[in-house]
Formats: sequence, structure tokens, C-alpha cells
Amino acid sequence: SYCTDHLYLAAFLACSGYRIVGTSREGSRVCFVFDQTSQLSAAVASFMAGAAIPAWQYAFEVLKLKRLIPRCKPIMEKFNHADQKTAP
Repeated sequence: SYCTDHLYLAAFLACSGYRIVGTSREGSRVCFVFDQTSQLSAAVASFMAGAAIPAWQYAFEVLKLKRLIPRCKPIMEKFNHADQKTAP
């Protein structure tokens, strides 16, 4: 899998047709997870080279990702909740 905490790269990848398969949080940083493919690697390189995409679609994806961030739970918090449920 490919993980990035770069919000704008994640929005670009989503606009380019790559589906976010998960998220994780470590402290205040949220990581967006994608399936790793050679096409995804090429899309990341395109982003870094300044590739153009439709502005309205990009802005919409950024907004969706920003709304997703507060719902992401810290990794340690997930483990703590799992432990508490199994404890007597």
C-alpha cells in the first residue's frame, strides 16, 4: 500500500481515479492509504512535476478529505478501545 500525509497529493490522486482504501492517524498527522501500483507511482511523479487537473474537482476532493480528517482515530486509540472491550 502507499500512504501519504500530504493532503493535496491525496486529493490529486483521488481526482486521478485512485481510491483511498483507508486512513490512519499518528498524533496530529493523518495518513491517506492507497493501493500501490506502478500507475499510482506515475501519478505521484506527475503531481510532483506539476500536472494539471480540473480545479473544481480538485477543490471538491480537498474539501472531502478535510471533512474526513476529524473522523480518523489515532492508531493507539484504536488499540486501547479494542483492549477495553475484551477486558472483564
